[in-house]
Amino acid sequence: MAEPVALPAHLPPSVRVAVQSAMLRAGIESLLGAAGLLRSEAESAVLIVDDAWLADPDALADALAEGGAIVALGSAEWAALLPELTGGGWAVLSADATPAELLAGVLGAAAGLVVLPPALLHAPNSPADDMAPAPSDVTLTPREHDVLVLLAEGLSNKRAARELGVTESTIKFHVGALYSKLGVQSRAGAVARGIGLGLVSV
Repeated sequence: MAEPVALPAHLPPSVRVAVQSAMLRAGIESLLGAAGLLRSEAESAVLIVDDAWLADPDALADALAEGGAIVALGSAEWAALLPELTGGGWAVLSADATPAELLAGVLGAAAGLVVLPPALLHAPNSPADDMAPAPSDVTLTPREHDVLVLLAEGLSNKRAARELGVTESTIKFHVGALYSKLGVQSRAGAVARGIGLGLVSV
């Protein structure tokens, strides 16, 4: 019987670059190539995005529908959105991250880890998070308001998705956006804060 073929113990991740700026995209691709990382259009690759994607949550949810890791460059708002959006590893880096930071983010996310700059590090889901002062001016999109109402009714992400005719990933994105805007870390916290601000009633 033939001996089984041994695969390399550690294959480099493939990376898909989906940032808006052509100049930034070229720089990232050059860096990835120099580091020996493979560029790919596969949906399971590590996806690198920038803040332009924040305006199109449906497209981002579709891009992550098949899983994979994500590295977001830009806004700290990503740190609240990504845990709801992906079950894999993820990283949030500043738009001017160094090459070493970018590579660490890609490799960490590909390994299933969470990579954050020191300024964003905190204990996730701690009780203190939902005790933070309420934001003084909260403006929700119509869809975010719809999702908050369904959270207040106790619907799961799956049921909310059916109710609104969207994917579950899209609901997760909107829930993450609500957490960020309302300054909370849980569904209960979002509902309580929404009631307190008069955004939803029960």
